[in-house]
Amino acid sequence: MTPSVELERLFYANKGKIAHKWHHYLEIYDRHFQRFRRPRSHPVRILELGISGGGSLQVWRKYFGVDAKIVGIDIDPVCLDRVDPDTPAVIGDQSDPAVLAKALAKLGGGVDIVIDDGSHLGRHQIASFEYLYPRLSEDGIYVCEDLLYSYSPEFEGGYRKEGTFIEYTKSLIDRLHAWHLEGDLKTANMDFAQTTYGIFIHLDMIVIERRRTERPFHVRINE
Repeated sequence: MTPSVELERLFYANKGKIAHKWHHYLEIYDRHFQRFRRPRSHPVRILELGISGGGSLQVWRKYFGVDAKIVGIDIDPVCLDRVDPDTPAVIGDQSDPAVLAKALAKLGGGVDIVIDDGSHLGRHQIASFEYLYPRLSEDGIYVCEDLLYSYSPEFEGGYRKEGTFIEYTKSLIDRLHAWHLEGDLKTANMDFAQTTYGIFIHLDMIVIERRRTERPFHVRINE
């Protein structure tokens, strides 16, 4: 297979620790992450939930460069031995605010990219998102991987089952459209609408881009 995008090339050329991603993720990541490789006012800050073999953290280092700040979270203490010295790890439950706060502190208090490749349980994914998304930088990106498990009973999932991240994302789509809601619904969801640029649904992956937005307006020209 000949890699077609930069991240594919780096992933398949990585000779370090074990890394495993679905192949089609690589193009999706490259599409959404490219802009963070350009010069910025501060080094890009990346948090990955789920360390596993440690290889994906190495790939992110090669992709984003030596100046990137990268931290991993995993519940398995063995993962402390699977990270490089320039990539700190936090051991704990990804749904625990104290664990997430500790990871953010290692990044300097903020984060630009969150990649959830952790437990794959909806209740953990939702808890992580609700803590971390409001703490993303104003142009940050939140990714939740492996949404196929939202349909798996083994991972507390099922078709249209409440409590999965797939079903939760459907509620986020409503919240994104708070501009067009009324009353208490509008009030409760406007903060999300005003700070979210878009929700991108890819096969097995959801990417949410954070950006300050203004009230939408319609234009008509050339009459």
